[in-house]
Parts: sequence; C-alpha cells; structure tokens
Amino acid sequence: MPAVTFSDTQAAGLATYDAYLTDVSAANSLFSYTGAASALVTQLGPAFPRQKMVSADTSVSDTFSPGKVYATFYHTGKELDLIQYGFSDTVTLYINDAFAARYAGALASGTAQGGSISGITLSAASSNVSGYYNEYVVRIIGGTGVLNETRRITAYDAASFDAAVASPWTIVPDNTTQYVLQDGTQPFVLDGSTGSVKYIHLNWAQSGRRKITVEQGIFAGVASDGPIAPAPPWSETPLLVVGDSFWDGEAAPISIPRLINTFALSMGWLPTNLGEGGTGYIATTQNRLSFPDRIAPPAESWRVLRTATGGTYTIEVTLGGVTATCAALAFNAGPAAIQSALNLLSNVVAAEGSFAVARGDFSTPLIIVGHGVSGATLSLNTGNLTGGTLSILGRYLGDVAPNVPTDSGGNAQPFYLLVPGSGNDSRFSDVQVQAAATYVAQQIVARFPTAMPIFTGVFGDCNVQTSIVGTTDISRNAALAAAAAYLPKIAGKVPFIDTYSNGLGGLKIVNGRGTVANPEPGTNSKFKSIVTPGHPTGRGSQFMSDWLAARVKALIE
Repeated sequence: MPAVTFSDTQAAGLATYDAYLTDVSAANSLFSYTGAASALVTQLGPAFPRQKMVSADTSVSDTFSPGKVYATFYHTGKELDLIQYGFSDTVTLYINDAFAARYAGALASGTAQGGSISGITLSAASSNVSGYYNEYVVRIIGGTGVLNETRRITAYDAASFDAAVASPWTIVPDNTTQYVLQDGTQPFVLDGSTGSVKYIHLNWAQSGRRKITVEQGIFAGVASDGPIAPAPPWSETPLLVVGDSFWDGEAAPISIPRLINTFALSMGWLPTNLGEGGTGYIATTQNRLSFPDRIAPPAESWRVLRTATGGTYTIEVTLGGVTATCAALAFNAGPAAIQSALNLLSNVVAAEGSFAVARGDFSTPLIIVGHGVSGATLSLNTGNLTGGTLSILGRYLGDVAPNVPTDSGGNAQPFYLLVPGSGNDSRFSDVQVQAAATYVAQQIVARFPTAMPIFTGVFGDCNVQTSIVGTTDISRNAALAAAAAYLPKIAGKVPFIDTYSNGLGGLKIVNGRGTVANPEPGTNSKFKSIVTPGHPTGRGSQFMSDWLAARVKALIE
C-alpha cells in the first residue's frame, strides 16, 4: 500500500462525514467506536458549537487528560482530513491496523541561532541538558526554510544548543528561522474560517481502500475524496485500563503509541483508555477522581451538563433531613470552586462528609461525587443563568460501567480490566492503600461479573530518584497483591503482576533517569524521561509494554 504523507493544507471540495448526525445522539453508522459515546451539541455555546462530534464516553475526558475513543472506518481515495472540534488534543493514527503516527501539542518554540544542512541551533533559552529534545520533531513555522517542514531530532548538545536532525533540510535554517518543537510530525491545524475546527490532511499518491483508526478525545469526523464505509475494530477482545499518568499517555517523546496501546497490540486486544494523570487508589490532584470513584462510585454521584454562557447558580444539598444551599457560583466556575462551596455546607460538615468535583470541560459533564453523605440528594437553582442552563443528567456510574462491552441485546460481554498500582499513592500508608484497593477488588466482583480483572504493582514512582527496589516498594506491592486476592482467579492464579519482582536491591522496570540518547540495548537503562520527569520515554514505554505483556500472557495461559 502506498505510503501516506501529511500536510497542513486542508483539501478543498471533500465530502464531510460527521461522527454524529447533526443534533442527534445516535452514532453515525459509518464509524465503528469503542466505548460509549455522547453528543453535547452546544456545550461551549454558539461560538463553538459542539455539533457532529463524539467524545470518548459519557464520563471520561478532562482539560488535561482527554478520554480516548477509537473510531474505525474504511476510506477509499487519495485524500483524507481528520477533523476535530476544540483546542487541544493528542491523536494516534493507525492505517490498516498498523501504527502510523502520533500528533500532539508543542513542547517549545523559538527563533534559531543558525543551522546546517543536517541540524538547527536552537535558541539560547533552550534546555541545558544534552539529549533533552532527542526524538522530538522540529517544525519550521517562519523565516528562512520551507514552511511546516519537519525533521526528527536525533541528538541535542546543550553546550552549543545544536540539534542534529534525521534527514537534510530542503533549505538550511539561519538566525531568522522560527521553529516549534512538538511530539509528532504533524499537529492539528486550525481552520482559518472558524478558528475552532482542526484537522490533519493525509494524502496518498494512489487511490485505494485503507482501514483508518483514529484515537483521540474528541472526534468530529472526516472529509474525504472517496467513500467512507464501516470497518471492524482490529480485535474482538476488549481491554479497559484505569490508571494514572503512565497509562493516560504522558511520556516523552511519543514516537510510539501510548503504553496502553502498545501493550494492547502486543496482546491482540482492543483498548479503551480510562487513564487520568495525577490519580491513584487514594491520591487525586485538582479536577481528578480516584480509582475507587472511577470504578465504583457511591450512589451519591451525579453527572451535570453545563450549557450556560452567563450568570450564576447555586446548588442545594439535602442530607439527614436538612437542606443547605451553597454560595452563588459563576456559570463557568471550575471544579475546585464548586467542590469548595459544597464542602462548606453546614449539613455536609456536620456529617463529616465531603464532595469531589471533576471534569465539566469542553466535552464532558461535570462529575460530583459525595463521600460519607449517604442518602444525600442534590438540586440546582438555575434562575440566574443566561444563554443556557444546568441540568442533572443522572447518576454518575463511574468510568468503567459505560464502557463495559455488550452484545446486540445489551447483555454484558467478557472483558479484561487492568488496574495498575500508582506512584501517586506514595504519601499514604500501605494499610490505607490496601483498604482502598480491597474495596475496588470487591466492587469489581460485585458490579462487573463479566470482567477479568488484573491488578499490577506500581509501575512508575515518578520523581523518586532511585532505580533500586527498596523495602517500601516491596511492602507496597504486597499490599496491592493482598487486595488482588479478592479478585477471581485466572487459570488458578491470583491476577496480580508484581512490578518489583526483581526483589530487594534489584532494578526497577524503567530506571536510569536520563535520555533516550544512549540506552543499553536490551536493557531498561536510561528509559526514564527528563522532559516529563519520572515517566517513560517512548522506548521506555515499549520496554514496559514488552515486560508486562510477557507476564500477563503467562498469567492467562
């Protein structure tokens, strides 16, 4: 099949195929999806109508960690634009079920100090760590050079700011050349007529039928010079992953698929990525929910749709026969402000309860989860809002429930559910983490009878300086293994993968914090990123995937 090329020139006169029928929440039959889907037609108001798009599912997606949806279809022709509505997203592209490329945002930009046929001298404000930009892509955005020409960086010398590139430039850069450093070869480009629709243009020299799979948080559809037809996913074996930033996809650089994708491809499974950075069994950062809340939230959990463009509103909570109303909130109040207002309510304080609030950005409902507030009800006072309203869509069932695969009759089908340990929980005791993980294990058994769950130990200890397995590592994995004992056995074995199996004093899976400039072949040396501290590089993700796939295969076979 002829190779695909990419450009930022949106093709004219192509037929547009929308991921959703206009103003209708039923999926367009031309696209095959994984995960549940939802249409929020005017989520951002009339300036940026969210029509004709599909988000990852009914719950997962936030400003920093978009939920992931796979849209698969056949394309016949030579030109194809992948379209989204919105501002920021990462996209993984597969052609004929083979990984083609990933595209994402910019790491840095500047004006070059000079260049050569095989390199570019970055600005003096660039990193002072050699190898820092290795495997990233430099793109010409102005000045001397071919506009939007890209080259992958193969070496970076921090002393001279010289970045060597993989192939010669068409025009040698000089001190007028403006550049951007980015994760992939081609980013989304804004549609100049609207400022909001973004696309990547794909071009083949010859017409032909190709299977296209797009993974991104917000998929709006495609524009094509040939017909679009339904296509099957690459696997019938579903995999759901609830994890932290390692699984969300934060790694650098990203010249390979995300860790979850790489692992799933190794196993021959079809993944749905429910990972969110900054989370764990207990730990959460702002606008995040813990593993227990994402897998088995309490009954006092709600999904709230926000469409207003002005004004204020209040939230009433009735608990223990007492109703309290929070202070007025702006129509666009963020999750932190809403959470703070709810947790100041007198009846919530008296019950020693609390609320966690997350999401509610471009493509997803606001999620409100109550803890220790059994029987609480929630209502919204929206009389002072303008340009739209707020409405309770219903109970938030977690991120797993909407993505459980079903047959044509709506019956739940078997699926693998991977729940890895998280380095974000390091400030909590083993007893606390074991209790939270045990709750998750017990709830999985109760709520998801068709699940084949697998727990793992901690993959990433993030900013921890040592690469050596210590006593606290051993005890943390033992706590997670104890929780995994409550899960159904697979092939007669407890479904737990010990990530510290090298034992006390051994090396962790991904170690040698540094760059991808000089890893030792066949080892996990220097596979921790320095661009995204403590996370794996692209090659580190591949190493981790290979490591995990071998152990999971041994578990299930």
